[in-house]
Amino acid sequence: MENFRKLTERLPERHRGALIWFFANTGAEQRWPNPLPDGTILASRAQGIYKPKWMKYCLSIRQNLGSEYTDEEIDVRSDGTWSLLYAQETANPRSRDADYANRSLALCMRDKVPIGVMRQIAKRPVSRYRILGAALVVDRYQSHFLIAGFSANGFVRGIGPASDLSPIIASQERIAELAGAFSPNDVPDAREKAIASIVRRRGQPAFRQKLLTIYNGKCAVTGCNAEVVLEAAHILPYRGPQTNHPSNGLLLRADIHVLFDLGKIAVDTNTMTVLIASELGGTCYAELAGAKLHLPNIKAVCPSSEALHQHRTWSGL
Repeated sequence: MENFRKLTERLPERHRGALIWFFANTGAEQRWPNPLPDGTILASRAQGIYKPKWMKYCLSIRQNLGSEYTDEEIDVRSDGTWSLLYAQETANPRSRDADYANRSLALCMRDKVPIGVMRQIAKRPVSRYRILGAALVVDRYQSHFLIAGFSANGFVRGIGPASDLSPIIASQERIAELAGAFSPNDVPDAREKAIASIVRRRGQPAFRQKLLTIYNGKCAVTGCNAEVVLEAAHILPYRGPQTNHPSNGLLLRADIHVLFDLGKIAVDTNTMTVLIASELGGTCYAELAGAKLHLPNIKAVCPSSEALHQHRTWSGL
């Protein structure tokens, strides 16, 4: 996990002081924040993404009630970290980088520079805000940034195997709820979409075929040899063809792939054994705890210990 103190100690004093204010005031509910004693303004009333004139980075982001932007609800985890999908300023992905505010957030993501986050919780009788705290910009989609919040002890989860899925899942579940009632006339189209989803889930054919060969057609966790349900899982997120390296992959049964992507299963790289989340303790997956990972015979294509460790750190196991 990233550490707030280490990430901010390299920043100029003015910038660091503003971020410390957000971190120290996590959870506070108040009116619009006053400037700091040195005159530093903490947020912009005119725009959700605030990039001060005196630096190239974004300093803070703000959510407003009734905003035209499709921000999602905050997802808080048991360890105090949290995540949020935050809409960029420009709806069209093709022109998103023409906006200086979006560029400033993208720079924060590139250079691992924290930002402050606040959201409006009331408009009347006076506008009030909750300070969500300090956060990192950990990923970017066509129209949203993925924001990961620091816990009270100053740590934040980085990016997971399929980014941080929780806010994305929540968003898609809300869309599904609005999709309407079941209609038999929609079954053929739904079946095509389901098959397309399975194909995507299995992974790119060449990458999957490599893993099928390397792992002798068996799931790295369960040993399942039913090829039809085996999928090519990325340990660290897909970031172009270079991440389709066998050392960044595991051949996993479909359900194990889901649990791995959600951070409910991880690998202890000291023993190369399986770790499971406590919530799986009373389920059929409890027997996987402590199981030895099935590894390829060729060391050069074994899963990367560093990548597995990063995944474990992200999962919190």
